[in-house]
Amino acid sequence: MSGELIPIMVVAPLMAAVIANLLHGKERQLRLAFVGFVFLLLFLPLASQYGIHIFGGHERSQYQSSNATGIIYLFGQHQKLLIFILVLIGYLVISSYMGVYKKLSGPYLGFLMLGIGATSAVVMADDFFNFYVFMEIALISQTALAIATGTFQAYKSAVKYLIIANVCGNFLLLGVAMLLSLSGSVNISDIAAQISDGQILMSDPLLITAACFILFAWLYAGGVFPFHNIKSELYAAARPHSSAIMQTQTKFILVALGLIILRLFSGIWGVRQVMMAGSAGAMIFGVIMALKQDDYHKMLSYHAISQGGYVACGLAIGTPYGILAGIFHAVNHVLYKSALFLGCEALERHKGTTSFSKLGGAIHSIPFIGFLVLCAKLAISGVPPFNGFQSKLMLMVAAFDAGMPEITMVMMLVSVLTFISMMKAFHFAYLRSLEPAPRNKADPAELTHYTMALVILVGLCVLLGLFPDIALGYLEHVSLTAGAPWR
Repeated sequence: MSGELIPIMVVAPLMAAVIANLLHGKERQLRLAFVGFVFLLLFLPLASQYGIHIFGGHERSQYQSSNATGIIYLFGQHQKLLIFILVLIGYLVISSYMGVYKKLSGPYLGFLMLGIGATSAVVMADDFFNFYVFMEIALISQTALAIATGTFQAYKSAVKYLIIANVCGNFLLLGVAMLLSLSGSVNISDIAAQISDGQILMSDPLLITAACFILFAWLYAGGVFPFHNIKSELYAAARPHSSAIMQTQTKFILVALGLIILRLFSGIWGVRQVMMAGSAGAMIFGVIMALKQDDYHKMLSYHAISQGGYVACGLAIGTPYGILAGIFHAVNHVLYKSALFLGCEALERHKGTTSFSKLGGAIHSIPFIGFLVLCAKLAISGVPPFNGFQSKLMLMVAAFDAGMPEITMVMMLVSVLTFISMMKAFHFAYLRSLEPAPRNKADPAELTHYTMALVILVGLCVLLGLFPDIALGYLEHVSLTAGAPWR
């Protein structure tokens, strides 16, 4: 297959978003169109060849410049894995939505696809301006998915999110402008080469300022401390199936921008220290806030932040093994967290609520979904033989080997607290007797769609738990090229 398929991974979801809006109100055509688009998207990352695609055909020699011009996408092994997982979760989310909700919204499906296309572009982008544009599109699509619920809390969370996102985007753009003034290019590989060759000094105040601005954007876009509350509130305001794809986008943006920061700024003292502080804060405060929640959906939203802290921590360690563990945990996390969010929505459809005070006894009416949800809970808690155990163990070893046993202890403590909160939630939702039980609302046929999605996601959690090399083989190259000793 040709490398020309690479930009289609971005263009196709954007086209689907436009078509979804045009077909709004035409239920049959909308369903048929999206079945075709999703299967196409699943095929593209598997069929595309590794390599570089210069969108629009701009060549360096045409402009007699050593710097690249135009939009450039890099498609390697880790991009293939991340984009395939992103599209797979998008497929499961969209199929659940179309199978359960009787009246489909074209704009809503459009924003789902817009987020998938934007995140794919972020993962592959090798020029900073393209990265900035699509990161902003991804953040806007997340806001729109939350607003679609139509609740006061959703509007409140969205306004707060957009205000801070505006500051974050401007900081990122200012950082890019400073890098452009230093290097004469917005191409990430060219900037990295100039820094490596000594053309741009690490002690340059402009480079240090750019690093600070871009690091601020990473903390916010990744939803780590001190911005953990804003992101978790947005997840909780959206429908649970939307939360599944939103948190997937966030983790992959966290990885993509984190790798760029390591390529450009890892030689600046304090960069990885700030990354580590934000990561540890996200782990600790995320799990503490999760323990305090009396609503299942809100609890899962805070756990998404806590687990994101693990991913960020692997990148902050910065060694090849730490980066490998961090990206592997991102893949694992989006799988079991998506399963938990979809399981939460199945429970909500079945019981009519996600409040712990009104839940109970669901194991008697939906036992198989309960079993699958329990498996996902064990995976997020780091219990073998699930995938969460593999990546958490790797992260703990990476932190210890880097001379940070205190971070290893934090990870162990957060895993224990995660297990406690997950078992508490499972007891309240599935095991506890509750009289009188809330009236069932879901048609059994509706729950079939959630069951199928959970089987696929939990099956992948078991597969990667038993055979982690399936994913690690795709991630090893990027971890070796981006990793460096702790400074």
